[in-house]
Amino acid sequence: MPKARLYLWIVIVGAGCLAAGACGLFKTRSPLKPPPGGSACRSLAGGPTGAVIPNTQDFYGRISGLTCYSSLLDTSFVFHPDPQDSSQVLPQTPYVGWNAVVEGDVNSKIANLQDFIEVRFPSEYTNPIISNDQETHFYDYQLRLSYKSAPDTVRYSGRADITFHRGTDGQWRITDWADHRGAVSDSTWGLLRADHRS
Repeated sequence: MPKARLYLWIVIVGAGCLAAGACGLFKTRSPLKPPPGGSACRSLAGGPTGAVIPNTQDFYGRISGLTCYSSLLDTSFVFHPDPQDSSQVLPQTPYVGWNAVVEGDVNSKIANLQDFIEVRFPSEYTNPIISNDQETHFYDYQLRLSYKSAPDTVRYSGRADITFHRGTDGQWRITDWADHRGAVSDSTWGLLRADHRS
């Protein structure tokens, strides 16, 4: 009989725990934001995939990363929006003359307004074009963002054809960024950029 009582006691306690929320084992938790990006800007001698893209993921749109992100842009940097994005913002023409100075300014504005930002380049949608001092990579991207003034997180996604050039100093920098809409209906990074150009 003592074993039967022990089993009965275990069953009663187990049932009580499940009825009372599994004794806290399965308690619903509030979702957490991902941690901020890395703390040190990688050397641009590490190449496009070893340094420039990871630096973009860790430092784009962050106050602590303004200098790092600006260092990724070649003085010849040009941004090309998706053609539909250009049409969508008419009669405004925010993309005209988009160079490294404009890109840095827009990045700074986003950094000062955001409460949370996450940038990812999860895959390349086709093979890169690689030569001695230049590489073009074709990335799918995802960006999630919420503002201090509006807590809802907004998702941006699309494709970016990014050309990198290695300068005489051995450092790789972005010279050209062509933005494209993706397969889903999210806004593009180009539309985010246009929203923050003065």
